[in-house]
Amino acid sequence: MAAALWLAPLSGGAAAPKSSLSSWTKVKRSKAPAAAKAPPRAKRRAEAPGVSGKVAVFGFTGQGAARVQQAVVSTLRTRGLQVTTTLRPVDSAEQYREMAATLQLAAYIDGSVGGAGARGQATVRVRSGVTGRRIASLHFSGERTTLAADVGSKLWPRTGPQLTRLCAAAAKPRRQGRHALRIDAGTPLENTADDRSDIPAHLRNDPPGPAKDDPWADEGT
Repeated sequence: MAAALWLAPLSGGAAAPKSSLSSWTKVKRSKAPAAAKAPPRAKRRAEAPGVSGKVAVFGFTGQGAARVQQAVVSTLRTRGLQVTTTLRPVDSAEQYREMAATLQLAAYIDGSVGGAGARGQATVRVRSGVTGRRIASLHFSGERTTLAADVGSKLWPRTGPQLTRLCAAAAKPRRQGRHALRIDAGTPLENTADDRSDIPAHLRNDPPGPAKDDPWADEGT
């Protein structure tokens, strides 16, 4: 016996509501997996890497020199340099080289401050520790109240590459200093003059003896 299928027509009021496009879109979005957020990029460091080396900063001169000198010292130390401020200038390039070799110095820095009125000028000079010679002279100008800050902010951009090269050069083995020069002045002339009564006793070139001691021997002791 065949089964009969009977379908009852639905009235308009009982008809199933049609799902709207907006509701379907919401369901689809809720089921979709959330996209993984990309990790934030690491910020690049604006500062340059530190420099390894040792420099000497001599005392600055002029009105307001202490503030400018401190700005220079702070800038160099911020960049990783070892700064000593207890040394004094010497007289010649050879002496600068010898002091740098003994103390492992890459450079020397000195400066001065001048100007008139509210305007100031600063000069910063750089000397190589390897050669003992001055290699740069930098000039800054501005209001006296902000001159030290200007030097501190502009010093490294203008001297950084040079100081980096000086530190690299100072790290290399240095040549040994030359031997002291000996001057041959020839055979000394004999003194044929017998009368030395006009020459003071302490200036005569007589052989030392118990009765002819140098009267200036105790000077400076």
